[in-house]
Amino acid sequence: MKLVAGDVGGTKTLLQLVEVAGTERRALREQRFESGAYETFDDLLREFDPGDAEAACFAVAGPVLDNRADVTNLGWKMEGDALAKAFGIGRVVLINDFYAVALGVPLLHDDDLLVLQKGKRVEGAPIAILGAGTGLGEAAVMFTGDVWNVLPGEGGHGDFGPNDREQAELLLHILERYGHVSWERVLSGMGLVNIDNFVRGLDRPYDEHLPGKIAELADGGDEQAQKTMAIFVDCYGAEAGNMALRLLSRGGVFLAGGIAAKNIPRFTDGKFLEAFLRKGRFRSIMESIPVNLITNPKVGLIGAVEMAVRVSRSPVSS
Repeated sequence: MKLVAGDVGGTKTLLQLVEVAGTERRALREQRFESGAYETFDDLLREFDPGDAEAACFAVAGPVLDNRADVTNLGWKMEGDALAKAFGIGRVVLINDFYAVALGVPLLHDDDLLVLQKGKRVEGAPIAILGAGTGLGEAAVMFTGDVWNVLPGEGGHGDFGPNDREQAELLLHILERYGHVSWERVLSGMGLVNIDNFVRGLDRPYDEHLPGKIAELADGGDEQAQKTMAIFVDCYGAEAGNMALRLLSRGGVFLAGGIAAKNIPRFTDGKFLEAFLRKGRFRSIMESIPVNLITNPKVGLIGAVEMAVRVSRSPVSS
């Protein structure tokens, strides 16, 4: 059986043709596309040529509702049923990209991960996933006795909680601009810019190139950028700890998203973990929870393959 899986983003799209036999999965072909070079997703998929694939799953960077998605930055409109009909694929399902990341986490191997805290993993216990990148994704994965299922959420839009006087001042700084301070206003590319504006006393609008420049300045010794990164990492550790407590995620906490993967030294020097553990009387419980940073950039594609497999094996509703 052949399946197609894809990780569809505003900048790039990664597609994979997979052969599935029992529990074995083998990638027959993989191709990376510059998303902006195509007027529609149909044009891109036509160039890839799904052939005689029986099912497909595309993880989309944007909201998915009723198997339809709008890729805002590209102006693409994607409809699973329409794609199935146009390309002769039995079934096509669209899912949110962070949903795919969460679905892929239980399928990762040791060499896909960087251990931040070994802890003591409890098999089958809930898993928490956070991913700070363009935004802040949060999801849980629960084992139902035969498969891992994703519980998606929008926890990144919950209220930010400061942990010291400086972070309280940061909250007030962001509050004046937006009227509400979510965790995403702090833990994301936009969040890095918000923190850096606070540190420098500036009011720059968000620019997609600024987060990378801030990290570069910090690596180059700029004290204000280093302070920005320190606040960011501390807040990240605190919210990861919050999520671990909410779920009692003894199956582990996993960090996804580009910011952590691109700034590994700042997550392995102990400061992230200290913020994670800073839960008062519950510190001993926090010390038992495994914490890992995902280093495999294809985790979303792995999750999309898993969903394509499930779709191919589920009965078609009448």
